[in-house]
Amino acid sequence: MIVRLPILWGVIASAIALAVLVHRRRKEDEEPPNYGVILGFVGPAYGLLLSLLVVFAVGHYSDARHRAEDEATSLIALYDAVTVYPRETRNRVSHDLLCYMRSIVADDWPSMERGNTSEALRTLTFGDRVRSDMRTLPLANERQSSTYGRAVGLITDASEARQQLLFFTTPEIPTPLWVVIYVGVFLLVFLIAIHYTDTPGGRVTALASVSVLLTVVIAVIATLDRPFEVAARVQPNAMRQAIALVSRNAGNQILRSLPKGPCSARPQG
Repeated sequence: MIVRLPILWGVIASAIALAVLVHRRRKEDEEPPNYGVILGFVGPAYGLLLSLLVVFAVGHYSDARHRAEDEATSLIALYDAVTVYPRETRNRVSHDLLCYMRSIVADDWPSMERGNTSEALRTLTFGDRVRSDMRTLPLANERQSSTYGRAVGLITDASEARQQLLFFTTPEIPTPLWVVIYVGVFLLVFLIAIHYTDTPGGRVTALASVSVLLTVVIAVIATLDRPFEVAARVQPNAMRQAIALVSRNAGNQILRSLPKGPCSARPQG
């Protein structure tokens, strides 16, 4: 967003400067062209384009929030699912799962906010450990066998949500479309500036109103297109709530049993 707005203001200034130049070169007795018809077409068409882009950007932002909630929901369900196993297995899996969840908030989320599209190394390590735990769950009875399939499905869903969140760090609106946006801004501002040449008061009001509106709309589009950056930043609130829920149950007891720190070793029994 920081880059988009200066470009926008530069395009607006260029359009106004060109309109002033065209007006000064026009002869006094020359009848000005009727720009109203062109403006009546360009204005609504460009407004429709911006409306569609706003809807698209809102969808992109909402998808990021929903995937974050899906990931937290899957990990909470996974924590609940492994309660059917013996204490040693349950504590080991719960410990690794809690470390993985904390690493998502502490390591992977700041990495996504910096624009990285790959998982943080520490988060990847804990994630691989949890996935390995799922593959080694015991199958001693029918209940454990049923839970094994559910647990594998839940960690798969959580991994898919994490990968989708990493994809969302990349803007969805491509550069060619931004070029179309700026070209539309140039045409709209130029037509307004030259259409109101003979009415200075109306020209200032129209240009000021359009400039403010374009700044707000394009700032919103640019912000929502990058859901993990400043402004409308998606926060890991769902994962924080999941961590708090796990910690209130068995998490604190598990972590207190570790002599080397909360996520540096596994619980012993």
